[in-house]
Amino acid sequence: MTKTHIITKDITARQFLFSKIAIITGIAYAAILLLLHLLEPEYSPTWRFISEYALGKFGFLMNSCFLLYSAALISLVIAIKSQIRNIIGYIGLGVLAIGATGIIICAIFNTDPITTDVAQISFNGKLHYTGASVEYTPVGFLLLAFSFRRSEAGRPVFRRLLITSGISILLAIAFMASMPSGYKFASGTYTGLIGRFLFVSTLGSILVIGLYACKLYKIQSKQTANPTEKREYKPQVSDGNFS
Repeated sequence: MTKTHIITKDITARQFLFSKIAIITGIAYAAILLLLHLLEPEYSPTWRFISEYALGKFGFLMNSCFLLYSAALISLVIAIKSQIRNIIGYIGLGVLAIGATGIIICAIFNTDPITTDVAQISFNGKLHYTGASVEYTPVGFLLLAFSFRRSEAGRPVFRRLLITSGISILLAIAFMASMPSGYKFASGTYTGLIGRFLFVSTLGSILVIGLYACKLYKIQSKQTANPTEKREYKPQVSDGNFS
């Protein structure tokens, strides 16, 4: 089948701004989570969940951490939406948006202590778990990786994003596999520790895409200022199937 060239729109100044916001908020949420380990040492990092930091003296920091994480995801969606031109990419963006919404719910409604019996989980706790249950951002990043693969300019991003999203997916599998029987969490289980690595690992994908959008904008701006200069990136190529 003859390949058709699909020209993506340039990264706008507004999208460039959102790409920088994604980078800054991404680094910020990871830094806050690290800080909480020092401020609330009573929550053992091996088996207590990061959501429980919201129950401590500095709980507002955990809520802020969730909101910053959501802001990073939403900013990325805005920053790169003009570079996506196939179904896989659109689904990936949708998964990120849904995941960001779920984490906002987690920020608003605090969890119950992980030792709470299932039958005694509060209304807030149920909403928190519901929000967390739709957080599949590693899958969204993986779909975006394959979407970028169809672009000459995006192929280097594909390789890096494949690695970062792959690491997150492996951690997600390990997280689920580490769940104790009957969800009876106690000292000696490592679900909390794996969950921490999983949450922070997403920062890798955020940085890969955020920096890509920044670089692309700078290239485009340079070419606009010097129209005779050879273009350093190529249009996306699709086989016409948009899949």
